[in-house]
Amino acid sequence: MTEYGIRRLAMGVSALCLAGAALVVVAAWRFDVAPPAPPAPAASPKAPPPRQATAAPELTRAILANDVFGLTPLPDQQPKAKQPLKPAEIDMELAGTVIAADGRHAAAFLRDKGNKSQKAYAVGATVKDARIKSIGKNFVILERQGREEILTMKP
Repeated sequence: MTEYGIRRLAMGVSALCLAGAALVVVAAWRFDVAPPAPPAPAASPKAPPPRQATAAPELTRAILANDVFGLTPLPDQQPKAKQPLKPAEIDMELAGTVIAADGRHAAAFLRDKGNKSQKAYAVGATVKDARIKSIGKNFVILERQGREEILTMKP
């Protein structure tokens, strides 16, 4: 089938879909009837009792007391207090960073203090004896010997 034939077929299918949608709208409009009138209330000797307002707070307290939704962390899952990262002990200085929304395309420009050469590094790259764990705005987090260290940009 040629490109012209495919276009012609697509236009025909589109026209059929549009005609079908118009038919549905017309049928719905044509057979639109008023909703039935509500039945007349029957004479009842007694009205239903009003709802108790105290049931909801009691139920809420019961749910929270039993931790139904798992809001309270378990003792072994308590959040640990974050200790501030110590400055990196590496003979490199941070010249600049380029960050990305997803973090995978971030880059850090590190300058060797000894020979003043500068190179771009990505997350996961090895610098001297450290590995770049993450790159942020004006800082790089390095992992050395299982510990995290931070390398910040000097003004």
